[in-house]
Amino acid sequence: MKVAIAGAGFMARTHARAYDEMDVEVVAVASPSGPESFLEEVGLEADPYTDPGELCERADIDFIDVCTPTDTHRDLVDIAAETGTDVFLEKPIAPTLEAAREIEALVAEADLTCGVGHVVRFDPAYRRARDCEIGTPGVARARRLSPFPDWGSDGWFADRERSGGLFVDLAIHDLDYLRWCWGPVDRVFARRTRDERAAHGTVTLRFANGAVGYVEASWAQPASRPFATELELAGDDGLVEHESADPRAYRAWTNDGATRDPAPAKTAYRRELEQFVAALETSGEPAVGPAEATDSLRLALAADRSAERGRPVAPAEVGG
Repeated sequence: MKVAIAGAGFMARTHARAYDEMDVEVVAVASPSGPESFLEEVGLEADPYTDPGELCERADIDFIDVCTPTDTHRDLVDIAAETGTDVFLEKPIAPTLEAAREIEALVAEADLTCGVGHVVRFDPAYRRARDCEIGTPGVARARRLSPFPDWGSDGWFADRERSGGLFVDLAIHDLDYLRWCWGPVDRVFARRTRDERAAHGTVTLRFANGAVGYVEASWAQPASRPFATELELAGDDGLVEHESADPRAYRAWTNDGATRDPAPAKTAYRRELEQFVAALETSGEPAVGPAEATDSLRLALAADRSAERGRPVAPAEVGG
């Protein structure tokens, strides 16, 4: 397999390192400012480009991996569709529902294989938590706390029209995961505080099955505080907990005491990219396609609307 990467930032580096451990060759990388320093940093011998659109014109690539700012996704998928190039998109699929729907239509019309990187679904601890038997779902709690992501080029994370803001870019990880675990959400109620850059928000979810979820997301932590996540899934017959600060990959409380599994050998990013490559090789389906990613985007946009209006919002109200 040969891949071209659009982007030369944090996520592009993460994907490039995952490919280095797989049977996938990165043959080209594009960045508007030039990817030469990126190629040197990650030790890649790939062709450099300044126009990401040119990557899809190469006949020797099997797919393009889009790790560029969220607002560029739609245009790059348009180019991929014109050239018949399969595509993997970093999450979120787009900053708006309109752009996400356009991506869905482009992919369907061109009959492309398109995957979207909702990587939490591939985190071994989160995946194991989903598989645990806890009885009837009751309450879910997820936290994702981070300093402001100032590594984005031209400060694009702070531009809400480009990134979508806190709920669309960060909280969507846990919104997507909880929806994957417990199904559709009927109502969303969100609160948020923010300034020009930093933001901190909470989202309360009412699932169609009667369960309740709570998601807390922050881009307002001190720079000295490491990125941290927490998860708790509670049912009428069990409780699952996970904290990123705990070095154990997984912990289960039983009547006989606590048990744990060893640390995973593969990162979640490698697992998600391996699944996408396998889908290409077998003409299978990506774990998360455009339609599924759009549903999670709608949930994040419902949270954003709720925070703006100060009232609960049904996801169905967003975009019809």
